[in-house]
Amino acid sequence: MTMMTRTTFLAGVAAAAVAGTGMAAVPASGAGTDPLSPARLHRHVREVCAFGPRWTGYPAERRASHWVAARLRAAGLRTEVDRYGFRKWQLSRWRVDLRADGGLQPIATFPLWSSHGGEGEAPLVDVGFGSDPELALHDLRGKAVVVTGKALLNVFSTYRDVYAHAAARGAVAMFVTSDAPDNLIRPTSSSANQLDKNPIPAFNLGATDLARLRRAARAGSRIRWRLDARHVDGHTHDVTAVLPGSGAESGALMIAAHVDSWFTGALDNATGTAGLIGLAEHFARVPRAKRPKDMYFVSVTGHDTGFPFGGLQHWVRTHSRLMSRLDAFVNLDHLAAHHEEHLSTGGIIDMLGLSIQTPLDQERALFTTAHPTLAAIWTPALLRHRLAPVVPGPTIPAFTPNPDLEGIMGDHGVPSSSLTMATPHYHTIEDTPDRIPPEQLSRAVRCHADVLAGMQSVPGSLLRLGV
Repeated sequence: MTMMTRTTFLAGVAAAAVAGTGMAAVPASGAGTDPLSPARLHRHVREVCAFGPRWTGYPAERRASHWVAARLRAAGLRTEVDRYGFRKWQLSRWRVDLRADGGLQPIATFPLWSSHGGEGEAPLVDVGFGSDPELALHDLRGKAVVVTGKALLNVFSTYRDVYAHAAARGAVAMFVTSDAPDNLIRPTSSSANQLDKNPIPAFNLGATDLARLRRAARAGSRIRWRLDARHVDGHTHDVTAVLPGSGAESGALMIAAHVDSWFTGALDNATGTAGLIGLAEHFARVPRAKRPKDMYFVSVTGHDTGFPFGGLQHWVRTHSRLMSRLDAFVNLDHLAAHHEEHLSTGGIIDMLGLSIQTPLDQERALFTTAHPTLAAIWTPALLRHRLAPVVPGPTIPAFTPNPDLEGIMGDHGVPSSSLTMATPHYHTIEDTPDRIPPEQLSRAVRCHADVLAGMQSVPGSLLRLGV
């Protein structure tokens, strides 16, 4: 097996994306087309996915960001692209081999985003889930740790702090899985990302291969790796589009979606990007007199491939004067996926011990600021569009899957919401457009349109009351 390069890897993912879509990008249709129709929204998903993996600061992300800007301008919104500098992880190539049975056996992996580059060889040690008590049971000096990771509710990884803790105890490399199906690799990043100072190379791998490494660790085997990657100065993009209201209300509403992705990224987050464009087109057609508040439609990067330094953090810094005007914020992330994928290991239904089929979409979670007005706006819209969440609750900013998106807005006192879902295939190469049901996507976006219309009709003083 030759060393995997970024070019060959991305070419394979791009081919999978094309196979999943079955068509190239299609020009926008005329003004008579319903911007929230299933066909139009799903076409946006396919167009976004056609860019391939949208790693923050890489060419595909730049093209996707400018594509979003072009769509928002075409909808009639005043649109700006903010190109700004950040510390980019430049991934070139990598290879991992297990030394066993007298030879080298290649292991399919994907690096933990932003981890330290380098090469080496070390004996394996199985540290279970990588909890601090488990790490303390072993002498990790000079060892490569094998970590059995999980993704609770398919989102919350159990191992984000293991990277730093294992390195502090002398580990020289880490290999981890997040329990995606079919030996699929689900990449992630460390919650303690130190960029240039990240201590050791680390790799994600599939659950079957992780079990293979656990057996190898018990047999006293060794593993060899090489990761050609480094941090460099780069650039990425925020896109901000403004739809002025009538001025009857002094406040504003903000809607955002991140456009970056690990791989093809249909659910995460071409669905949110499609929703952003569809909602901008929809409200641009609403008579201005019926839109008392300004609306901001924002596309950001660095949420997945850049955490924890991306998302809305740069936007908030550069729009600090606007924050006090925002009556509400809505994040668009993970809007639709096949119903049958929801009854899955680690999903909400399984965790509740249920195995039911209903006409409602399962495994959605509604994260909101604790605010009775938000609940009063969301509840009828969810029921109207058959999107009843399994996990409702006022949790922002204390508990949210996106501290750099709705979390940071909640930290700044903006009433915030995020209706989201996650399936076992998200963050993998099989997160492709064919897994996105157009009708379900349309219902999800129409639900958000109703919610935003409700927020337009509520005075800002009431929305901000008690926040």
